[in-house]
Amino acid sequence: MDKLRVSTFGGGATQAAAAKLGLYEAEGLEVEVDVTQSSKDQMAKLVDGTWDVVHTNADNVVWWCEDNAADLVIVMAAESKPGQDLWVRPEIETYEDLRGKVLAVDAAESGYVTPLRVLLSQAGLKEGTDYDFVEVGTTHLRIDAMREGRASGAMVGSRADAAADGFRVLDSINRLYTHYAGSTATRREWACANADLLVRYLRAQLRAAASLSGGDAAPSFAWEGLRQIIQTREDVGWLRGAVDPRRFADDTYFLRAAEGLES
Repeated sequence: MDKLRVSTFGGGATQAAAAKLGLYEAEGLEVEVDVTQSSKDQMAKLVDGTWDVVHTNADNVVWWCEDNAADLVIVMAAESKPGQDLWVRPEIETYEDLRGKVLAVDAAESGYVTPLRVLLSQAGLKEGTDYDFVEVGTTHLRIDAMREGRASGAMVGSRADAAADGFRVLDSINRLYTHYAGSTATRREWACANADLLVRYLRAQLRAAASLSGGDAAPSFAWEGLRQIIQTREDVGWLRGAVDPRRFADDTYFLRAAEGLES
């Protein structure tokens, strides 16, 4: 069995399905799955070789490539929805109430903070003048920051525990996108040196995703979703180059995996 070290956010439903259905074993893979608490920690460990593959926000890949000289590549982009809303504490009723307040984020430079900047800008708020960010990490840590009064708002997915605390949704980044993409990334050098291993992992992921969705449609690489994510980064003035997803993504391995789904 070939070993693969993978880092993801949340519960990793696709990874759990792949393991339960024996899809990794069928591909000759032994997969170690880490559930990260911070995108910066996750991406730093991808760069230094601790992780072979990560499931992460495409915006993180863009920032690490452009601003941290990382040679990373998105090898799978699955059509999806952001699934993130701007949740706020009970005393926050409008965007005006966020003036002078702090918002909890995973990372201040990339991820869901990028479309959050769009929401805040649309509401007439300026970073550093009207609000500030505090980096705390993943979703449950952002909710904790609101509970403890260290933050007045945060990007959060659908969470019953947030509602139970009296927090509510002020706005949603879902309205900013007609297409979106969930991303899988690795180091370019590692992908080249381990192409067969990577293809087998992606094939197991595709089969697991199909089992969860109940769909039998041929998978496609979500280029438009990636483009819209990168466009959002351009919209807030943080992109260093062209709005071209092929700068950061390569569908070669994905296409090889998709071709082998019937085998």
